[in-house]
Amino acid sequence: MNMFYTGLGIARSLGEQGVPVTGLTAHRGAYGNFTRYARVVHCADAVTEPETLLRQLIALSQTGRDRAVLFPTRDSDLLFLDRFRHELEPYFLLCIPSSMALERCLNKWDTYQCAVEAGVPTPKSWLIQNAEDLTNLEGAVNYPCVVKPVAAHHWRTAANWELVGARKAIAVASHEHLLAEYRAVAQADQRVLVQECIPGDDECLIVAACYMDRQSNFQAGFNLQKLVQNPPGFGTGCIVQSANRPELFEGTVRLLRAMEFTGIAEVEYKWDATDNEYKLIEINPRPWDQHRLGAACGVDLIHLAYCDYAGLPKPDVRVGVAERKWIAEDAFLMAALRLIWRREPGLAALMRHARGKKVYGIWSRRDPLPFLAWLATLVPKLIGMGLQVIGRIPAALSATRQKTALRAIQ
Repeated sequence: MNMFYTGLGIARSLGEQGVPVTGLTAHRGAYGNFTRYARVVHCADAVTEPETLLRQLIALSQTGRDRAVLFPTRDSDLLFLDRFRHELEPYFLLCIPSSMALERCLNKWDTYQCAVEAGVPTPKSWLIQNAEDLTNLEGAVNYPCVVKPVAAHHWRTAANWELVGARKAIAVASHEHLLAEYRAVAQADQRVLVQECIPGDDECLIVAACYMDRQSNFQAGFNLQKLVQNPPGFGTGCIVQSANRPELFEGTVRLLRAMEFTGIAEVEYKWDATDNEYKLIEINPRPWDQHRLGAACGVDLIHLAYCDYAGLPKPDVRVGVAERKWIAEDAFLMAALRLIWRREPGLAALMRHARGKKVYGIWSRRDPLPFLAWLATLVPKLIGMGLQVIGRIPAALSATRQKTALRAIQ
């Protein structure tokens, strides 16, 4: 479902193994639509036209002999599949956890409570349901802290995303700042999570990625470390590298089993130097952007999940950690251009993080058309940006002349 980083990666993981893949897309210009590893079918979007998509999926299923394994790539896909679970299960094998486990992962307050019960370290959190709860919170929270949505998809709808300033999470410096930010985000959703802020840059973020089979037994996993996020602090991984933190799996598996979780999970932690331990940040209960890094390191969770759901023998999993980096080349390029245009420091660090053996979000030597399709959309964007810059030059020159004239008068 959806042919961006995650969907394109799924198509490549399975297509390379000879598995016939159908890619569902509601976006005709998506670069993943051009992959050689999938038959791409245009369909309705799970957010805006769920009933139409349901009918299209059922019709699509009747063209095959067996039930296909259906992989989501967004939280909205998870919600769609859960909503229509009973209608779809006769036709598809849904690679999603149970409704109860899904709610525990997508609801950050439920995740926090499950982590506390399972004995997994986590930042202290408070559930805020109205402005009065914030008043009662005064004196209990240390600043800076973080404001998050209780459920991320509530903030990501079109109208709400603008109300929250297109932010996944908000750093808050004081109680007054907290009140001001809450007034803004409460227009989108009155329920928020206030969470202790763990100091440290993006490199302190480590992921325990794993596959739990349909009996909630751990089958395989790998670690990755975020190096660069876009935007920094609370963004999406732009440069991510393989890592070796096997000690994280014990608590991760204990937590997921307590949730009765099944399927693919990206479980994110952050190193807390004060308490000298990793603390749980969130659970992503589906394939995510950088899952192809696992395949490059010998632990292809997508292929493993497919074989389990399809009733095929479990594929081999190589033991060991290969040094690889995953790079979102579109986000990387835009970050580099912003640093150059604004004359900000950080370009050398960005380039340094990108060194080494790499796996790309879009580019593949064996599957180059998605990259070429992305380039075709990039050129008009760069031209548009250039025209905007040129359009601002006269105003900038005028402002400079005015400042020069004022200095002369003085």
